[in-house]
Amino acid sequence: MMSAVRRSARAGSPPTGRYRQRGINVEVEALIAGLCSALIALGFAFIVFGGMSVPIWTDWAWGEWSIGMVSVSAVVVLGTVAAGVGYWRSRRLVGQEWRLELPTWKFTLDAIVVAIVHTALGALATAVLLFVVQLAFRRLTIDPVSASIGCAVTTGLAAYMLYLAVSRLNTVSLSQRMFLFVGVGLLTAMATSTDPVWWRYQISVLGAFGNRPSISFNAILIVAGILVTTFALYVDRDIRNLHTARVIRYRGAAPLVSTLFIAMGVALAGIGMVPVNVSVTVHNVFAIGLSAIFGLLMLVSPIALRGMPLPFFLATLGGLVLLIGATWLFYGPSILPLTNYELIAFGVLFAWITMFVRFLAALLVSNAAELEARTQEQLQEAAGPAQQKRSRVSFKRATKAEEAARAAAPWPETVADSEPGRSRETETETETGSGPGTESGPGTESGTGTESGTGAASGTGNKPGTEPDTDAPGEAQPAEPSPRTVPLPDDLPPQPPLPNPHDTGLRR
Repeated sequence: MMSAVRRSARAGSPPTGRYRQRGINVEVEALIAGLCSALIALGFAFIVFGGMSVPIWTDWAWGEWSIGMVSVSAVVVLGTVAAGVGYWRSRRLVGQEWRLELPTWKFTLDAIVVAIVHTALGALATAVLLFVVQLAFRRLTIDPVSASIGCAVTTGLAAYMLYLAVSRLNTVSLSQRMFLFVGVGLLTAMATSTDPVWWRYQISVLGAFGNRPSISFNAILIVAGILVTTFALYVDRDIRNLHTARVIRYRGAAPLVSTLFIAMGVALAGIGMVPVNVSVTVHNVFAIGLSAIFGLLMLVSPIALRGMPLPFFLATLGGLVLLIGATWLFYGPSILPLTNYELIAFGVLFAWITMFVRFLAALLVSNAAELEARTQEQLQEAAGPAQQKRSRVSFKRATKAEEAARAAAPWPETVADSEPGRSRETETETETGSGPGTESGPGTESGTGTESGTGAASGTGNKPGTEPDTDAPGEAQPAEPSPRTVPLPDDLPPQPPLPNPHDTGLRR
């Protein structure tokens, strides 16, 4: 319990100078990652090219190297390392501390999936860029030195951008990159398919040919499904924060919605793992299951996500009506081709998720102050019993220390003690006037006339210059009442002596 409270306090603590410095260091680390990747890619390309001139882009064939092939291969390896390290290092940045509360296995899976998806995006962007450059410079071959430098620049730039991309990741940016990854991957598979009329059948036929485009299509679906399960972590966190800020009414909304997202991710990955050429039945079960789970999510959202704005529910209702209508047109009168139905279903899915995460982000921003206040209250309530126990222990220790100090402390300092060289015994004898030759009675003059530092005059009859014989017997006089003692602080100087009311002021 206490470890969870400490993790929550650490995750919700305000940004300190160390965290702000950590944000600045991300830029430096990204630059170092890019430089290291560029140097490694430079050496790898120089070895692979072997002193031969190479084209910018060529088809993937063993033994036929090009700048594009080497660059994409280097981005896949070095970009994955850079993205993984950057995502792991960014868990203490402001806004990313919540990942410290995740279990180790969940954080590890999250980091691996995020690194793979961003690396895939980087590899696709690199391939498209170099393919377009080759179309601009047709039949051009480049010397090995220039080609190696080109590979180094491309790989270093990709690693630098991937490190920065994963360092400041949130729900909105992750959803955008997920849709970009799926969209670019599907378009690439469509453009490179060996069957130019694949659209007469269905989208799933793109992964049924067993060649490189089909393998890439199935791999994109598998990675996208895993990414959706990771995306559920971010959605769960945002909904819990909105419930803490009293925007989402029901506490069970976060686990329900995140569970449905995980089921959608499993179904999407199953579509890629079991193509139609392997098992039509199993493939259709995953495909229909994906549509059914998404429809269920849209149905329960008005209840589970109660507290969201009304336009969100109206848009959800519109998407649900569109999905039901497309399903009826496909299964009922059969006037809607399967490819069109799949495109409509994917379009509604991506559009709804985009709208959903945008509303979550807007609500979190508008309720940031309330969320922070409620989080602090929860942390104080969770740490209440332990804090009260520590307070009781501290109070007991302080009481014992005070009693020990009081027992060991000397008598309070008095005004009489402030004069150096005087003791309580001498003061008492002086006040009582004991000693030989003491004269008492009215009109009697004092022998010495010396005034005590305590305000009591010496009444001894000794001659001037002689010391009083305190050991000699003499007639004791009634003791005068001792003056009132006033404790003095240690930092104040001694007070001046007070006058003796019994001193007549006469001297012998």
